[in-house]
Amino acid sequence: MKKFLLYILFCLAGIECLHADDWKIYASYHNATQAVKADSRIFVLANGDLYSYDTEDQTVELYDKTNVLSDFGIAHIAYSASTKQLVALYDNGNIDLIGMDETRWNMPDLKMKALSDKTINELKVVGGEALISLNAGVALLNLSKGYFVDFYTFDGKVTNATIVGKKIYVKTATDVLEGDRSLNLLDVNNWKKVASDAVAFGQTDEERKNEAALLEKVKNIVPNSPVRNWSYKLNMVGNRLLVAGGNFYYPEVEYAGTAMKYEDGEWSAFDEEGAIKLVGKAVYQNVTDVVQDPNDAEHHWLGTKRSGIYEFKNYQLVNHYSFDNSPLTSIVPNNKHADRYVRVTALNYDKDGNLWMCNNECDTIVRILKKDGTWKSYYYNEVATKPTWDHTYFDRRGWAWLNSRRTSSNGESGLLVIDTKGTIDTDKDDQHRYISTFRNQNGESYTPDLYYCVKEDLNGELWMGCTKGIFMTTTPEEVFKSNFTFTQPVVPRNDGSGLGDYLLNGIPVKCIAMDGGNRKWVGTVNNGVYLLSANGMETIEHFTTGNSPLISDEINDIAIDGETGEVFIATSKGLCSYHGDATDPAQSMSSSKLKVFPNPVRPEYQGNVHITGLMYNSEVKIVSAAGKLVTEGKSVGGEFSWDCCLPNGRRVGSGIYYALCTDEDGKNGAVAKILIIH
Repeated sequence: MKKFLLYILFCLAGIECLHADDWKIYASYHNATQAVKADSRIFVLANGDLYSYDTEDQTVELYDKTNVLSDFGIAHIAYSASTKQLVALYDNGNIDLIGMDETRWNMPDLKMKALSDKTINELKVVGGEALISLNAGVALLNLSKGYFVDFYTFDGKVTNATIVGKKIYVKTATDVLEGDRSLNLLDVNNWKKVASDAVAFGQTDEERKNEAALLEKVKNIVPNSPVRNWSYKLNMVGNRLLVAGGNFYYPEVEYAGTAMKYEDGEWSAFDEEGAIKLVGKAVYQNVTDVVQDPNDAEHHWLGTKRSGIYEFKNYQLVNHYSFDNSPLTSIVPNNKHADRYVRVTALNYDKDGNLWMCNNECDTIVRILKKDGTWKSYYYNEVATKPTWDHTYFDRRGWAWLNSRRTSSNGESGLLVIDTKGTIDTDKDDQHRYISTFRNQNGESYTPDLYYCVKEDLNGELWMGCTKGIFMTTTPEEVFKSNFTFTQPVVPRNDGSGLGDYLLNGIPVKCIAMDGGNRKWVGTVNNGVYLLSANGMETIEHFTTGNSPLISDEINDIAIDGETGEVFIATSKGLCSYHGDATDPAQSMSSSKLKVFPNPVRPEYQGNVHITGLMYNSEVKIVSAAGKLVTEGKSVGGEFSWDCCLPNGRRVGSGIYYALCTDEDGKNGAVAKILIIH
């Protein structure tokens, strides 16, 4: 029954759940700001996310878009004792009603309503009704029946509203208004001004005291989670995920210095106190990179939009380089706030253990902190003073590809390619090129406003994302030739016309990641995530907030755990992940090394079964205990996924099934057992 009710919730929210069981949302449950009691449970709002604590059995339950909620980013919560429902009001106007009897109801009317200003000022529950005060007016809800009664507009924003008997009271910046519910209150003339003390608004002293006591009870109950819902840049090192929680956008938005680690199911944060003590809160902001020393797993560097780079050992600050103790330069070197404009981004280690970075908007962009602790700088006239350098990426030749994302008064955005010939101290044999305009295979010229990313796939092909879409080259080694072109993949229409369309044409592509099957995971500026086949000719999946638990269609970065196939997605609203069906292929294969997840497959699980530990392109046959073939196929990378269904789409019955696996040459074999329970 609970699953059915959850399905109703998502359908009412307009969401067709794609593989909901394969998604995780890594919401932040720190910094509790609101707590309300509902029977034995205390519901807590923390960083816009919701969890509950049961005072009787001391259990904690987490709520998100994969299980109960229909959206992300809750602004207010309130409880109706009359209807036994928790009201969750999102910052975009969406509303979920969560019944204590496990019923769920979504009310998207306010979210969908065209209003000039949806700024929410208050949520007030009175009996079985709720009032939402907004800058644009007041919404009245019937909670027991789950519908909007009316929306009232006034001159000026509404800060508070309440119900007393048969009258509604509204407080604006200048007046207190009374509305008799026996009249047509959609007519503003039926509201009358009353004395400012005619009714009490907001919480009573007793309500404030009770909420404070609830907050006190749960202040030490912080579920394992990210410290904040900020994820800008991801760095996957083995099965360790490093998260930079800043931003590098314009106009500037200040994010407190945030760097996090996720490993073995546990979250931890890099210490912030040392950096704040050293430079102050106003300076330690917008961490844009976290990179790990390839020779020391507990040695990391953080890049920042404001104040240079920070060195951490065992997640504690040990050093800080800025304009006053290194070659790094401030944009305004003679200003009293020069320390706030040392924009250092695009950190990455080369194969020799040298740390590369970009010193934005300065004369010399490329800086290198060498393995021996000395510095090296590269000056290129073509890129001097250019802004917004996002990535330093090294291909299999060791060439560095750096992107200047944003076109500005200092020139056009583009790609800087550097071949040091393996000797960063010797410049005379180096090659470099800056590309801002290029042609595709048909001779069409492109000058993208924004260059976002470059990534090499498993075949050595280079894929590039920009505002014009996605481009690639099978011959990146020819980049220094004057006739170098990017190929814009053409996808056949398959309608008999013999025509095709450019892949993701005109869709701004922000990030690209390759999984173990060489498929492309593509993050976009405002169109969610695409999963493309290895050659880009097939769109396997297209996840958006409208058809999946994805929490935002604005994607910042994507990183993939090659061992588990988990695809981490950094969005403008935080971090989520999808359990992909491709892991890095194994070099050899044996039954003892195969892993099956989940196993057993219980009745409540509706997702795919994942078999990992396979070699590249392995043949997999699923057979019943009686030896009857159920399905067969090839692994993607080192993984094979099965939907637990027969070829006709019907789910298989309870029992034991076997995965018979061989490599593509038929020389290595292995067997895995799968238990399915209905």
